[in-house]
Amino acid sequence: MNDFSTIAQFAGVIGVILSMLTVAKQIHDNTQQSKLANWGVLSERYMSVYRETNNLELANLIAKGRQSYAGLTDGEKISFGHYLETLCIANEGALVFSKTFTRNEEEMIKLFNRHIQFHLSFNGSREWWTQFKIERGLPSDLTAAIERAIV
Repeated sequence: MNDFSTIAQFAGVIGVILSMLTVAKQIHDNTQQSKLANWGVLSERYMSVYRETNNLELANLIAKGRQSYAGLTDGEKISFGHYLETLCIANEGALVFSKTFTRNEEEMIKLFNRHIQFHLSFNGSREWWTQFKIERGLPSDLTAAIERAIV
């Protein structure tokens, strides 16, 4: 009877170990799927902002606003500002992923910096950013990241 009890306990331990390995594999697979889905969301954030410029009227407005924010009409300032604000928020995803995604943290921060540097390097974009920070702004951590990127 003692041998049977030992064999049953051993089988039970093996069963528990196999169950734990199965759960660990499922968690790993789900985590990978979640990371891929989140990467897709980040990619879509970028593409949705850039897709807006398929509208040539908006693209021309952006080109005009980049030259001089002060030279825009009030209505144009709203469109130009909303475009840049949306762009900054879309790029924030790269910072979020730098902490949680399997990609290299440094590379995700570089991606954020490259996009922000480019879009806010124009005189008109800088004029907008200066005014926007005073009027409405973004969360302080995102504002600080943008400031570091455009230095």
